[in-house]
Amino acid sequence: MRTDLALLATVVCWLLFGLDPVAALAQAQGQNAFSAHDASALLNQMNDALVNRSAGRFLSAFNLSRMENSQLFKQQITSFIAHTDSIRMHFNLTSARMNGDHGDATVDVQMEADTGNGGTPLHKEATLSFVAANAGSGWKFTDVQPRSFFSLSSASSANPSPSQ
Repeated sequence: MRTDLALLATVVCWLLFGLDPVAALAQAQGQNAFSAHDASALLNQMNDALVNRSAGRFLSAFNLSRMENSQLFKQQITSFIAHTDSIRMHFNLTSARMNGDHGDATVDVQMEADTGNGGTPLHKEATLSFVAANAGSGWKFTDVQPRSFFSLSSASSANPSPSQ
């Protein structure tokens, strides 16, 4: 009870001084708020996994138990990696912030994937939106939109080019 009152008093004081109540609550509870550092670490993990063609490592950046249609996403990523000879990604994190009890990240992404057999490499560009949750052992993504970016389809629903 005493801890709850101290927490409430801390949050009220922070609110009176114009600080973000979500960040104040996270700090008061001893939790770290989702940051650009957290988002970058997860994006780097995803990039390394794609370069090394490791679906398991890629998917470990996500908390699949909290992700809607996670089994479909898992199958999509596994298939995407299996049907490419190499994947090169460039992530440009444009924002990372707390949004209520979860983190949001916006990322401009460029991808080139070689599909083998002398075919034309697949090029995609899009702005992806990620949602993250603190899993206790650190932050994990719980959603990414549009998920279709991680497919062999050349069309991207995020930022289609005029020729599509």
